[in-house]
Amino acid sequence: MDQSDVLRKLYVHLAFSFAFGFVILLWAYGFYGIIMTKEVYLQAHYVAFAFTLFFITSSVFLENRGVEMPYLLAGGALLSSIATFVTICVVNGILWLSNNSFPPADVFLLGISLSSLAAFIIIKLVTSRV
Repeated sequence: MDQSDVLRKLYVHLAFSFAFGFVILLWAYGFYGIIMTKEVYLQAHYVAFAFTLFFITSSVFLENRGVEMPYLLAGGALLSSIATFVTICVVNGILWLSNNSFPPADVFLLGISLSSLAAFIIIKLVTSRV
């Protein structure tokens, strides 16, 4: 492996880790906003629409992976519930930050650092060959 391949891998890992870390940070702010205010900024029909899209997508994905019928619907429901929850928290985090003041630089840097570190670990666990 030459130096250009190492640099390319480094840049790709940095970009994905910080992008995924930013999503994790928005998720954390959204989850914090939901817990603190007991309020979700999205209306119920948007949540139902997101769940429907995720359910159809995940069910088709699982069907192509060879999952049988009763497990197909249960797996699709589980995956779409998780994806809907994460999406609602991320959108809630964006709206929480836009309605409230942006955090100070030191808090933001600490949050993005920890989130990017968690994202890198998650990426490595998902892409590892066992």
